[in-house]
Amino acid sequence: MKFSIRKRYVIIVIVLLAAVAVLYAKAQYVVPIIMYHNIDENSDSSRLSVSPESFKTQMNFLKNQHYNVVKLEDLSGILKGNKFPPKTIAITFDDGYKNNYFNAYPVLKQLGLHATIFIIPALVGTDDYLTWKQILEMYESGFIEIGSHAMTHPWLPTQPKENLDSEISGSKSVIESHLNKETSSFSYPLGGFNKDVRAKVIEAGYKIAVATNPGKKYPKHDLFAMKRLRISSTSDNLLVFWFEITGFYTWIKEHRDKD
Repeated sequence: MKFSIRKRYVIIVIVLLAAVAVLYAKAQYVVPIIMYHNIDENSDSSRLSVSPESFKTQMNFLKNQHYNVVKLEDLSGILKGNKFPPKTIAITFDDGYKNNYFNAYPVLKQLGLHATIFIIPALVGTDDYLTWKQILEMYESGFIEIGSHAMTHPWLPTQPKENLDSEISGSKSVIESHLNKETSSFSYPLGGFNKDVRAKVIEAGYKIAVATNPGKKYPKHDLFAMKRLRISSTSDNLLVFWFEITGFYTWIKEHRDKD
């Protein structure tokens, strides 16, 4: 089949535009880090809750679709190498609620999926929160990484500098004393951080830190301000869940929402 010169130019332009679109899309890719809080029956009334049934369905989806589910401490090394195995994703839990042990851990263990739970040392063993025995059991299983969510879960940007050491370094020391292993990951309470807080996290010896929504003006793969996607009842629909973990939803969300 012969094409006129004009048609050839049109084809070339289309191919070039398609190539540019692919390259642009790749440039917007953010390794998905999904964030859970409670795995319980309160998803109808709380955006921080996902039902056990939905959680199990989502985890089965990751397993059956062959996602490369990694701990955050391993993700830091992957990002430094700037080579992402296909479908790489990290699962995180904030606050260290007791229902993580009863409703999430058994599913993760059964499916052989890794996750990171950020605990608040000052609240360990209190009502609704994990005990050190439960934390140690999950950690020793090899599937659960334990990270710090600060000592008492304050809004760190407004804390006096003398308090930052206790919240950031102090929480790390407490966790390490119970696990007898270095703690590598940190989650900013309520996603709040600034340059001083970020610097303290680095100084404390963490390898990676996660925020929530730093915004589109912030680097997409800053190891000490990693962007995450909160999973709520809207993700009960597996099509929505899949779309959120494609690696492109972060860019879409940031350009949809106001900073």
